[in-house]
Amino acid sequence: MNKTTIDKKYTFLLKIGFSLNEAKIYLALLEKYPLNGYEVSKYSGVARSLVYDCLDRLVSKGYVIKMEGETNFYKPLNYEKLIDTINKENQSNLLIAREELKKYSKSNNDDEFIFNIKGFDEFIKKTKELILNAKKEISLSIWKNDFELIKDELETVKNRGVSINTFSFGDIFLENANNFTYRLSDPENLFPYRRISIVIDEKETLIGQNNGEKSISLYTRNHSITSLVIDEIVLNIFWYKLFKARNLLPTLKTSKDFLSTLNLLKKELDIDANMTKNFMVYNFQFGGDDNERRGFEIRKKEEK
Repeated sequence: MNKTTIDKKYTFLLKIGFSLNEAKIYLALLEKYPLNGYEVSKYSGVARSLVYDCLDRLVSKGYVIKMEGETNFYKPLNYEKLIDTINKENQSNLLIAREELKKYSKSNNDDEFIFNIKGFDEFIKKTKELILNAKKEISLSIWKNDFELIKDELETVKNRGVSINTFSFGDIFLENANNFTYRLSDPENLFPYRRISIVIDEKETLIGQNNGEKSISLYTRNHSITSLVIDEIVLNIFWYKLFKARNLLPTLKTSKDFLSTLNLLKKELDIDANMTKNFMVYNFQFGGDDNERRGFEIRKKEEK
């Protein structure tokens, strides 16, 4: 029998962590135990100069039992117990390895990163990918034209049970979703920009502004940013529900109607420019800075 044939006999033991000499000794003991050191060497084919070191290693691993006396004899651990022992050791070692590797893994910190996405087409592509991977819930604040670009994907995940919450100043609607929309005919007159916010399963966030190829959007799994975006969507929904509770929605057809109603609420609730979350929007909506409005009108013409 040549060396290659002999080695193949022990391949299954080599694959579970035995060295070749350890495999030879264990099989020899399994077939002929108990054996003393001399006999182990004789039946395994492991040289006597090496056999005792190998036996000591197998004993320390618990794979071989040493019966001490005037002459030491050895017997193997039952093969079923051997497999159980190795399985438990491997499971334990794999868990330790996972924790240790985590310390070195760059991807382990990906949740803290913010990734830029260039171009509006790439933003929509990423949006569709995230929607289709959603498991439980999608919340979004969006404009009508942009909503139409992702409506099919929203329909797909909605039909497999994903809950969807939509907020918009424009006229959008998704059947069997939670729609919060003012249905204004000209919402573009409310804001000097066109931002979109999407949160997937309360874990992933995508924020973008439709400036065509000049768009720079961001994607992140950062918990703090995701929480902020959720808070903004919830705040918008809160205001929508306040309007609804006061039966104000039927009076809102245009951005002018919305701002007139908002002005009344401003006075009632004592809200002024020092309290608003966004000075640019406040100034734009309520007369603000002529230069700012002119800049917005120029940007609108460029987009067209």
